[in-house]
Amino acid sequence: MATGRSSFAKRQRDMAKKAKAAAKREKRLEKGDDDELELEEEEFDGPRLSNEEIMERVADLHRRYDDGQMDLDTFDEEKAALMAQMVID
Repeated sequence: MATGRSSFAKRQRDMAKKAKAAAKREKRLEKGDDDELELEEEEFDGPRLSNEEIMERVADLHRRYDDGQMDLDTFDEEKAALMAQMVID
């Protein structure tokens, strides 16, 4: 009978993914990549986006990923951040 709990290995993988994402974020900040820094500030400090604007940004992410402009981890992080802003009526 399944317990519905995450296994230890799954928790370890999730923690490793979060640590890797944090390290990448710190590395980008150290490099001084102004474009990404402005995007992050806009996402957290700026006005909330409408669902249509969020979906346009997600479509843009897909285009950039398909064109090879970003790796899968970055794509997943940015998409998750955008989808977390979606308002469900």
